[in-house]
Amino acid sequence: MAPPLPVLVLAFVAVTAASGAPVVFPKEALPTISGYLPIPPTNASLFFAFYEATDPVTPPSSTPLLLWLQGGPGCSGLLGNFFELGPYFVNPDGASLSRNPFAWNRRFGLLFIDSPLGTGFSAAPSPAAIPTNQSVIAAHLLAALQSFFALLGPGSRARPFFLTGESYAGKYIPAAGAHILDTNPTLPSDQRVNLRGVAIGNGLTHPVAQVATHADSAYFSGLVNARQKRELEALQAAAVSLTLAERWGEASDARARVLSRLQNLTGLATLYDVAKQRPYAAEPVGAFLNRAEAKAALGARAGPAWEECSDAVGAAMHADVMRSVRPEVESLLRRTRVLLYQGVRDLRDGVVSTEAWLEGVDWDGLPAFQDAGRAVWRTGDGDLAGYVQRSGALAHVVVYGAGHLVPSDNGRAAQEMIEGWVMQAGLFGGRRRLEAESLDTW
Repeated sequence: MAPPLPVLVLAFVAVTAASGAPVVFPKEALPTISGYLPIPPTNASLFFAFYEATDPVTPPSSTPLLLWLQGGPGCSGLLGNFFELGPYFVNPDGASLSRNPFAWNRRFGLLFIDSPLGTGFSAAPSPAAIPTNQSVIAAHLLAALQSFFALLGPGSRARPFFLTGESYAGKYIPAAGAHILDTNPTLPSDQRVNLRGVAIGNGLTHPVAQVATHADSAYFSGLVNARQKRELEALQAAAVSLTLAERWGEASDARARVLSRLQNLTGLATLYDVAKQRPYAAEPVGAFLNRAEAKAALGARAGPAWEECSDAVGAAMHADVMRSVRPEVESLLRRTRVLLYQGVRDLRDGVVSTEAWLEGVDWDGLPAFQDAGRAVWRTGDGDLAGYVQRSGALAHVVVYGAGHLVPSDNGRAAQEMIEGWVMQAGLFGGRRRLEAESLDTW
């Protein structure tokens, strides 16, 4: 198994490009470190790219670390990196980069991991090595994090750590977060992960409740009529029935039929954002990441082609789709902070679907949360950003002007949200007011 690519090699790649080869990566756009994280005891590794904070307001020893996980299942974390929240975005030409003014590594260290095995540049040793359930994925992520902290160096484990991500990561994050907190007491103090919260965007978390909301969401948005609503409700009921019977593969197929019919009835370009006339245009990311120069700069192996989402992982995880991780969320709420956010225009895993599964959460703080006020939230420049409801360990945010990929659709609001929520944790000597920003909502 090849070790993680050292920083020295990354620096060499940048110098080579500057000396005459086609410049794909500006030197300032290179990750702080990237390569592969071994996941013992397997013979496999997960690809990662890490960007240190560019403008932190905290000492290095206490600057938070964020891990971003993409959904799918089987979609690469590099999509989030180069299309949503990383420091540089791929331009439409698929051959160059532009700075993202709303990157999440402004205040925090930002880690992207291609997970699970078989995703992105994380090639699986064999098809049988691709995980089929959340327990294995969570164990692999913790093993990869142990490798990452060892690589990052002494003191890095003490930094406040947050799990973040979107869509199918609505399962990865609760499973991994609960696994970390369950495992920490069994580890020596110098091997524990300082998990201080999790943030889930437009997540698929408790599918049996979420699949039952599509008809209402579409009907009350004016996208289908009453007859079509009844048709969707019948399809939803079949998916719910199969889920309750634990016929997992059939239940996943039934959910797919709901979404397919919803797409057909509405004629939308994408269920991920009802306002779009075209689907999200992420194809340039693939063109860029499959350039030899880009792979070399990132420390990715030259062989496998990068795919936005892996069909092999999707097939391996097929029976997992309708399984719930709500118990893991309940466990997290009793031990750490949880942020749930959705773009208001998402018809797949949007606001209504999150509200539906939140109603059944077994957590002592739920009544107080349900009685909490819902505040109008504006960005630092005064624009409407969305709405925030919070009580105790739980915050629920609706992001205005966004669909499924919130940081891509409304970068300013997404950046202010994550910075405000992390800073509100009280990790840094109390709440701090950042220059030209208001954290009153948080």
